[in-house]
Amino acid sequence: MALTFRRAEVTDTAAAQQAYRLIIDHLAETVDFPHWHTENHPTPEEVAGWVEAGELYLALDEGGRIAGVTVLNHDAVDAYQEAAWTIEAEPHEILVVHALGVVPDRLGTGVSRYLVDAALQVARKQGCKAVRLDTYVENIPARKLYERHGFTALGCHTVDYEGTDLSQFHLFEYAL
Repeated sequence: MALTFRRAEVTDTAAAQQAYRLIIDHLAETVDFPHWHTENHPTPEEVAGWVEAGELYLALDEGGRIAGVTVLNHDAVDAYQEAAWTIEAEPHEILVVHALGVVPDRLGTGVSRYLVDAALQVARKQGCKAVRLDTYVENIPARKLYERHGFTALGCHTVDYEGTDLSQFHLFEYAL
């Protein structure tokens, strides 16, 4: 399956919201490792805000349908300031990956690997020194994905995300 990667445009908002809804509903029916279903995350308003800010990126299949989604920016929660990162860098030198997901009918087809590779490419083009992210402690598939991609695992940290009771997240870093 050939994929393309690009920044979402305003005209993609509804389709991106629907992609996240499909992911959330699938998680509710199967195993909600990231707890997106229980937390109703992300909301349609969050998705629209990411599109407006130019932070939402899409993996599209040959037919132009969304196969995967992710948010890329330089915004890190406070817990990132306390972590023992391997690379010293200013916030604008770090690309942070958020809300990476694959639509259910594309699971197991390499879309998540493609999204991670594409995020690393964006970081390189922006001249970043590292890519950082966190994943909920119970999200074993995501943790394995990032470790297979060469991310350094920094262990479990307490991370406070507004609007959620979840607080234990694994931090990861990829040095560029």
